[in-house]
Amino acid sequence: MNMRARQKGVALLVALLAVALAVIMASSLIDHGEQGRARLRNQWRAEQSAELMRGLEAWAVQAILADQRASPDFDPLDAPWRQPLPPITVPGAVITGQLRDLGACFNLNALAADGSTDEVAVRRLQRVLIGLNLETRIANQAADYVDRDREVQDNGAEDNAYAALRPAARSANRPFTDISELKRLPAVDARVYAALAPYVCAAPVDAQFNLNSAPPVLWLSVADGMDLAQARRLAREPGTAYRSIEAVREALQREGINNADLGPFSLGSNAYQVQAQIDADGLVFDYSSVLMRTPGKVQVLARVRGRL
Repeated sequence: MNMRARQKGVALLVALLAVALAVIMASSLIDHGEQGRARLRNQWRAEQSAELMRGLEAWAVQAILADQRASPDFDPLDAPWRQPLPPITVPGAVITGQLRDLGACFNLNALAADGSTDEVAVRRLQRVLIGLNLETRIANQAADYVDRDREVQDNGAEDNAYAALRPAARSANRPFTDISELKRLPAVDARVYAALAPYVCAAPVDAQFNLNSAPPVLWLSVADGMDLAQARRLAREPGTAYRSIEAVREALQREGINNADLGPFSLGSNAYQVQAQIDADGLVFDYSSVLMRTPGKVQVLARVRGRL
């Protein structure tokens, strides 16, 4: 009798184990099926968002070309494309975005446009840094970071300075691809980066510096001796664009500034950044593209998922 009871107990245990195993296998299959469907859904949403980004780029191209036709010689602050794009709802997604003027920021890549440090550009950035109450050696370090050589300029930083960091690094000796690379400079901490980031960009080397859209702090880059009060008077408001470089020169002379070299500056922009956020069925995708304008044409130079 005891033997039969033990046999029944073993059989029951085996049956329970079999049932448990079956439940685990079924749960695993269901889990894998749900994961597979989630992957497919996410992949499809990512592909959908990428196509929507291309559509947003097409809108940006048309807006830029329309602006060029309306004012071919200058780009004012009241151009329609400067307004953020209101949320657009399409089946399965909501799109928001804006077009950033890369002529309204100091282009870090201008510090060594041909691979060699441009001392005049370094001095222009130093004037901006002084206006922001930041150390001028940041400009020298940024120039060393972007120029091709490995020679340390005064107050600069090359491989030896980066090797002493933790973790150790090396100077890039190539153009900036994103302004966040400034954080690698020995003279840039979180406070400095927060103060400087709104006024700089990593644009193509031939991006124009647009005096019609430059904020007052960036006007300090135009000439030695300019103070912030003068820069505020010279900076433009919507509806008050400079229409010629001669008009800029006359405005500078009224401020007592007669030594400005206006060669590096322009009254229009030719480089732009499309920034988009696409909410596709609860999945949020950020995209950025860099556009370059030439007469009658706009070219996409770069497109990334994320922020540039």
